[in-house]
Amino acid sequence: MPAERADTLSPELLSQLAQCGDAKWYARNQMLIVEGEVSDALYILIAGQLKVFTQDSKGRELVYNILQPGEFFGELFLDGGLRSASVKAVVDSQCIVIDELAIRGFMKTYPEFAECLVYKLIARLRHATQLSKSLALHDVYERTVDLLNQVALNEPGDIRIVPSSMTQQEIADRVGATREMINHILRDLTRGGFLARDEKKRLVFTKMLPKRW
Repeated sequence: MPAERADTLSPELLSQLAQCGDAKWYARNQMLIVEGEVSDALYILIAGQLKVFTQDSKGRELVYNILQPGEFFGELFLDGGLRSASVKAVVDSQCIVIDELAIRGFMKTYPEFAECLVYKLIARLRHATQLSKSLALHDVYERTVDLLNQVALNEPGDIRIVPSSMTQQEIADRVGATREMINHILRDLTRGGFLARDEKKRLVFTKMLPKRW
């Protein structure tokens, strides 16, 4: 059995933490956290999928992360600062919401939670550093190929497919580009024989994507 990641809560600790908060449901596209606002709670995602992103005045998004069940977020409230990013539900989702007083008490009672919190912050800092590096040093094509390789799912028969939820707009938001640029890249990769569409309109890898075009 693989060892648990240091930035991942154990099932036992997750259960104990969940008892300190309230369960709340969020509809698809509902905002949980708005960038720039004050907040005093930590969230645990129990079911669904959430998007962490920033948005400019024209509505253009840059997606930092997609959260899956079992992950917690919102811990930056501990320094008293404003929220640094927005979070909204990709699908109907359920979270446990825990207020600041309960979290601070839990950190004192369960040192392993405080340690997990530190590792989570380190992991997110590394992710932010990698994202900044990619945006600064890689062009849109390279960032798109990196993302496609990252999200591709393995199907029976050694087939790799891009999930249907990964629309051109979603790809654009994840790599910091326009949908038109992504459309152009995917069209070229399809014409070049590297990608194809299956009967479900999903992108299928037909051979390894070239690192540069």
